[in-house]
Amino acid sequence: MRAYALESFDAPPQYLDLPKPEPRDGEILVRVRATSVNPADNLVAMGVFRDRLEYRFPAVFGRDAAGVVEQGAGGLEPGDEVFGFIKRDYIGDGGFAEYVAVPVDRYLAKRPANVTMAEAGALGLASVTALQCLDELRVGEGTTLFVNGATGGVGSFAVQIARSLGAQVIATARPGAEEEHVRAMGADEWVDWSAGDTVAALRERHADGVEALLDLVSDRDHVAAFAEGVLAEGGRGVTTRGDDPPQAPGRSVVMVHSQAEPALLARVVVLVESGAVRVPISHAFSFEELPAAFAKLREGVCGKIAVAIP
Repeated sequence: MRAYALESFDAPPQYLDLPKPEPRDGEILVRVRATSVNPADNLVAMGVFRDRLEYRFPAVFGRDAAGVVEQGAGGLEPGDEVFGFIKRDYIGDGGFAEYVAVPVDRYLAKRPANVTMAEAGALGLASVTALQCLDELRVGEGTTLFVNGATGGVGSFAVQIARSLGAQVIATARPGAEEEHVRAMGADEWVDWSAGDTVAALRERHADGVEALLDLVSDRDHVAAFAEGVLAEGGRGVTTRGDDPPQAPGRSVVMVHSQAEPALLARVVVLVESGAVRVPISHAFSFEELPAAFAKLREGVCGKIAVAIP
């Protein structure tokens, strides 16, 4: 099979011809038709996780995948269309390949009926991460949520899901395309992060601060100070960057590590099929254009980047 993989820590990813995986008992074999590129995939390619995860070279990476079951098990039959988020306890056997074998009870769920295969390939990681973050924040009816980094994949899904839960959502964006994007996702308000002091701009409208913060931008050394600036006393913050963030006085800030749990994927399917959430694809590439897709990701995009595997 054709795959995009790392052969060592000292070389960039390469296209390789690798053996087609043989599913073991309890696994399904999926012909991958679509995937996406995520910031986490870029970190994998850079070797950032080498101190905490084993890289099984040649390491096929890629967290997102959607495709068709070729060899089934446990209720999934050949021809079933699936999507999901592949996060193993090692780097390898990911979605940047023509085939992937995964346990039938992990990583994948049946594709929502109202999305294309390309959309399904860009749905898994970002939507699940957003859902976990909002669960941690206990976002619900009447919650005022500030999403810092609202234009990316996780932020785009978080805005939509929070609005479906009845929250008031404030999103960061620059004027123009970014503002239009967060409004299309359902943001009630937006703050121009490029204009200067984001905290001051928020406090002008919400003098007492907000109840909840989803920070997808601030690094570990700055997230506590940012949380203290935007959160009301007793407010809750979540970050997806770094480990064990320092605490802001009178506020709680926790790190969320996304998990590829079937129950979360099932909730995503409900949200998508109900129309509450859509997949905001802004750019599309072919499998042979993965390097260009990563370059576009590093430039910064609104929403998601889709990658088709013919």
